[in-house]
Amino acid sequence: VVLVLSLLISGFAFTMHVETQVASYARKELKAEMLARSGIEVARMQLILGALSPTNSGYDALNQDWAANELLYVDHELGDGMFNVKVTDEESKIPINRATDVQLKRLFVLLGADPSDGDVIVDSILDWIDTDDLTRLNGAESDYYQSLSPPYRAKNAPLDRAEELLLIRGVTPELYRGTPATETDPAQPGLAEVFTTMTSGTINVNTASAIVLQTMLGLDEAQVQAVLSRRDGADGIPGTEDDMPFRTAAEFFAAIGNLDPVNAQAAQGVVTVNSSYFTVKSTGQVSGVKRTILATLHRAGAIVQIVMWREMREGT
Repeated sequence: VVLVLSLLISGFAFTMHVETQVASYARKELKAEMLARSGIEVARMQLILGALSPTNSGYDALNQDWAANELLYVDHELGDGMFNVKVTDEESKIPINRATDVQLKRLFVLLGADPSDGDVIVDSILDWIDTDDLTRLNGAESDYYQSLSPPYRAKNAPLDRAEELLLIRGVTPELYRGTPATETDPAQPGLAEVFTTMTSGTINVNTASAIVLQTMLGLDEAQVQAVLSRRDGADGIPGTEDDMPFRTAAEFFAAIGNLDPVNAQAAQGVVTVNSSYFTVKSTGQVSGVKRTILATLHRAGAIVQIVMWREMREGT
């Protein structure tokens, strides 16, 4: 009897221990999620304050508080845990649904893709986005995708998320995610870093990378260097106090000098110094338990609304 009772008590104690651990983890996970939500709201408030600022209103740059705010964004302690926030300007990327074949071909040359592979990817992207079933010279429509396993159809509509690129012919995971730097080769950005579907269609020249400026505006290396030298300041590091961002599009055009007529005409409707869409990545952490939220915010004046929300667990 004593032995049976001991086994029952041991089993009950073990069950209670497991349930306690599960409840504790669930409680920590909930707190981590609330911290991540808090990080989203902190970034949202910084975007509102930036729009209301008498000194910074009218342009957005990487040295402003919405982008570089170590006090509020890095290991910010709150309650039992902390959160970390990163804000990305979507207007610093290429609007994939509006990019032309010339711009896309220019991008894949800059990424070092083989010319034949680049032609396949460019035509396949355009075939995926257009509304017809006519296949371009190097592209792919539903007849190609139906031959795959598992089969699927071409979307024939604009991309809703950049991840859809992985469904398109020729786009590999390495090309999409990019490659890290090695001892012999520099890091190569992936399509996930340069493309966006959340944008007004313009390029903020204060936040765009060199590869985006070259792709969208057709700038040569000397013109890109002139832009970076001006806006990144003497230290050459973006997001620091000595930055000198462009306050108007006219300042940008003055810095790059003469553009050829075709690129100059295309740039007139693309170049801007302010942004409307921002993606916030906020990670809450409590005792090793993490929750991450991705939210894209649309700012119109001092009104900031959430247009995309995605919750991710640790490891996803």
